[in-house]
Amino acid sequence: MVIIISAIGSNHIIGNGDGLPWHIPSEYNQFLGYVKDQTVIMGRRSYEIFKKDMLPERMVVVSRTLLTDRASVFGSLEEALAYSKSFSEDVYICGGQSIYEESIRYADYMYLSFIKGEHQGNVYFPSFDEDEWSVEREEEHDDFVFVIYRKNRKH
Repeated sequence: MVIIISAIGSNHIIGNGDGLPWHIPSEYNQFLGYVKDQTVIMGRRSYEIFKKDMLPERMVVVSRTLLTDRASVFGSLEEALAYSKSFSEDVYICGGQSIYEESIRYADYMYLSFIKGEHQGNVYFPSFDEDEWSVEREEEHDDFVFVIYRKNRKH
């Protein structure tokens, strides 16, 4: 399964160019718990921001310029997905904006934390047609609402 995971502020904000525009340890720890020991795909900028905190089984980065021995690097999302699916049943998509925009059509699930309050940012999660998704679970927390969406499959 392809699982998009993200925290989203008001107006679909997911970042401010150098990280998250909020500090909510409980939400961030939940995110880290989901991706720990999993296969993770992210873009170069997200990788550079979050690599020190993440402990995935396999880190896959979509980039045409990154050189690293800490991750497998591919020039396109399609290549990254094909590689990841060859050895992993679940693949987590962890951003950023262009990776989310590209991957939403491949996703089976979305694990989204909707952050409460107003925050400033310039990186956005793509809008999606809620009619194409069903809510499987919704959890209310002090600073965010966590929702698991499942894509409605056409028969």
